[in-house]
Amino acid sequence: MTDKTIEESEELSQTEREREAFYRACIAEFQQLGYQEQYLASLKDKCVPIDDTHTPNEES
Repeated sequence: MTDKTIEESEELSQTEREREAFYRACIAEFQQLGYQEQYLASLKDKCVPIDDTHTPNEES
């Protein structure tokens, strides 16, 4: 019975390794095509600056 568990964990491990390799390849292609800078710039555009001068407990 432990042999089956070992086989399943090895298969899962192989599947996980293949998945990670695929993700790395996708990220590398994303970076090579220049989309990383474009994506980061779009994130910066969507960010709203936080004003730390007024806290909820303060009543002015």
